[in-house]
Amino acid sequence: MNIYWGDIHNHNAVGYAKGSLKRSFEIAREHLDFFAHAGHSQWPDMPRMPQDAHMHWVRGFKAMRRSWPDVKRLTRTWHDPGSFVTFLGWEFHSLAWGDYHILFPDDEGELRYFATLDGLKSYARSAEALLVPHHPGYPRLWRGQLWQHVDPELSPIAEIISEHGGSERDRGLHDYIRHSMGGRETASTWQYALDQGLRLGAVGSTDDHLGFPGAWGEGIAAVIAPELTREAIFDALRSRRCYAVSGDRIEIEFTLNGQPMGSEIPSAGVREIEVGVAGWDEISMVELVRNGEPIARAFGRQRPALDPWPGRARCRVRYGWGPWATLGMPRTCDWEIALATEGATIQKVVPAWQAGPYDENRRDVVLERTKRTCRWQSFTAREGAFAEDPTKRMYFDLEGPAEAKLKLTVEKPTSMTFERTLGELARESVTEFVGEFTTENVQIDRLVLPESYEASLQIEDEGSDEATDYYYVRVTQANGQMAWSSPIWVG
Repeated sequence: MNIYWGDIHNHNAVGYAKGSLKRSFEIAREHLDFFAHAGHSQWPDMPRMPQDAHMHWVRGFKAMRRSWPDVKRLTRTWHDPGSFVTFLGWEFHSLAWGDYHILFPDDEGELRYFATLDGLKSYARSAEALLVPHHPGYPRLWRGQLWQHVDPELSPIAEIISEHGGSERDRGLHDYIRHSMGGRETASTWQYALDQGLRLGAVGSTDDHLGFPGAWGEGIAAVIAPELTREAIFDALRSRRCYAVSGDRIEIEFTLNGQPMGSEIPSAGVREIEVGVAGWDEISMVELVRNGEPIARAFGRQRPALDPWPGRARCRVRYGWGPWATLGMPRTCDWEIALATEGATIQKVVPAWQAGPYDENRRDVVLERTKRTCRWQSFTAREGAFAEDPTKRMYFDLEGPAEAKLKLTVEKPTSMTFERTLGELARESVTEFVGEFTTENVQIDRLVLPESYEASLQIEDEGSDEATDYYYVRVTQANGQMAWSSPIWVG
């Protein structure tokens, strides 16, 4: 089984967001394994709003209807099994029933309109599609989720992290603060649904409105599947063999009596539970949650031993910053950066690009990649940055001795090079500015070693007094990035 990364809920100007449809596919193909544009299409119980604000939605729905043939055509054109998988979908809003997006198993689905949730369910059932509740944590009757309407056969998963925030529970990081629908209501959260007996897996997706699929920090779906095909990805989603991350692509292995996440297991006396996690920053905590309560925890080390050298490290290059808003010096900075190793190899390259600033024509692109080098172009701006974060990131998984060298060369916006050994970078970060005061800078963060970015749990649990127990894994990194596995149910 492999872990594949994707976004099954993203928006652009085909709807009421920004960015061309073609741009969305180009961005998705650059750094994701699978993608669905799920454009805004309808809101049967939409209220009239002050200052005719509801016309924003009306115009978006017209754009979606007009462009639906193009959505289907590009979904077919960009589909490339083994390299990049596309899905067809669209979004349904409702004050009374909560929001859903439909995900079709093929590219033959149709855009249809429904006055009721029951009508939507009937169509999804006939099309063998999935209905994914998203941003469920909003107040009920305010586009939050009323779980009694959810059919787990049609909706085996829920989107619990997106640019709206996190809806695992009513506390914790990733609060709901960016939209007009209020904060998180206890009875609308995923954990509340699990407590009511619903068997719902977890995914993340951006719900991004800047046409940037897979935008870092807004939610990504992780799928565990044998191959990168539409059939395998869809089967993994239906089987709940999937999980949610907020941004960093945290790897999770989670089994109970040998069965993977998403499984339903008959009553068992002793439960042999194994959890393995590999993150991209220090693991602040791995929690095994049973029936809403953590029952075991593991941690990464903050000061791991450098001797003996472990031979592996994870590296984060950040770039951006620039003048703060009060100076009134808005600008977009174009970057070309190259990382090269001497005596070490690059095992993985993982872009962590955020959606902002929006630009129709600029692209974040990996220009060249080998076992020793990686060169990419990108752009940053403080104005328009998502969550007011004026930086972007690239992650590298490295293998090599402590004396191996890492050289970072900035080709744009200026020409500069700096070089350190892995051993030096494991002790301290390094920052270089591209010009005089207020200009942007680039930083290699202190390397993260395996004792810090890996953690595991192996426990035996005898269960609770409940008829059914659910277990899931929650991961929190030092940089605030999180992951949530789909549950395993016993009983």
